[in-house]
Amino acid sequence: MQAELLYSAHALVGEGPVWHYKEQLLYWLDIEGLQLHRFDPSCGVDESFPLSNEVGCLVPCRNGNFLLAAETGIEEIHIGTNGIETIETNIKIHPESGIPENRYNDGKCSPEGRFWFGSLNRQRQTGRASLYVLDKQHGCRTAMTGATNSNGLAWSPDGKTFYWIDTPTRQVDAFDYDSTEGTLRNRRTVISFPADKNVNMTEKDKNWNADQNFGRPDGMTVDADGMLWIAHWLGGRITRWNPKNGTLLETVRLPVSRVTSLTFGGSELKTIFITTASRGLTPETKIHEPEAGGLFVYESKIAGLPVSCYGESPK
Repeated sequence: MQAELLYSAHALVGEGPVWHYKEQLLYWLDIEGLQLHRFDPSCGVDESFPLSNEVGCLVPCRNGNFLLAAETGIEEIHIGTNGIETIETNIKIHPESGIPENRYNDGKCSPEGRFWFGSLNRQRQTGRASLYVLDKQHGCRTAMTGATNSNGLAWSPDGKTFYWIDTPTRQVDAFDYDSTEGTLRNRRTVISFPADKNVNMTEKDKNWNADQNFGRPDGMTVDADGMLWIAHWLGGRITRWNPKNGTLLETVRLPVSRVTSLTFGGSELKTIFITTASRGLTPETKIHEPEAGGLFVYESKIAGLPVSCYGESPK
C-alpha cells in the first residue's frame, strides 16, 4: 500500500497535522521552517503563515481559536483570512522557560478538553524532557519526567487509555487514564519497534532502504476501532497496530524516509493526512527523495475520531 503526494511543500520539519472538522480544513506546521499551514483539500490550496519561533504543536480551542506550544510558551491565537492574530489571555504557561536546550514538541487535547504537550531535548540527552498537561482553568502541571523526545500521543475511543511515545525508547506505552482528575497510572509497554538492520545509517547515507530501516516511532493517532496508527521517522511508512496484543496490522509506504505525523480527516474521517520532513537531507540524498517535506494522503477503510478541542465539556 502506498500513500500519495498531496502537496509538495518541501517542509523542513512538517509536523502536527490537525483536521478541523467544522471548517473541513487541515492545519499543520513546519517547525523549523517557521510556518503554520492551512490546507483546503477541496481545492488543493495551501496557505502558509509565518511564525516568529519554533512551534511544536497546535490544538483547536472550543472558542474557535488555537493554542500553540511555542518556544516562548503556550500562546492562544486566532487564524483568520488575514493571518495569525495573537489573543491576549490569562494563559501564561511556559514550564521549560529555564531550559533553553529543550523545545516543545507534539501535543493534543484529551477527550474532556485538557491540553497535553511534551518537550524534546535538542541534543537528545537522555531523560531531559517532560510531558505536561494544561487543564481548562489554565493550571499546568508535570505529568511525566525522564523523557528524551516526548512525541506521539493518543486516547482510546472510550477515553480510558492514554498512549504515549518517547521516540528513543522505540516503544508505545499505555496508561490507565482518569478523565476526572486528568491523571495517569499503570504504565506498561504495548508496542515495541524492532531495531533497524542498518543501525549505522547516517544522515548522508544515499542507500536508504525502507525494507531495511523500520525507523523510530514519531507521531501517532487512533482510529474508531481503537487501533493505533504510527508515523515512522527514518522508516518511510505509517503503520496500524493492535495495542491489545502489539500486532502489526497494516503498513503504508511513502517514498520519503522522514515521516513525522498523521491525522484522520475528510468528511467521513477516512482520509489520513501525513506530514514529512526534509531536514538532514543533503543535496545528494534529496535526489533520491524529491518529495521529502511534502504532505501525503492515504485513504483508509477505517474511520478516525474527531480531534478534541481545548476546553471541551466532559462527554
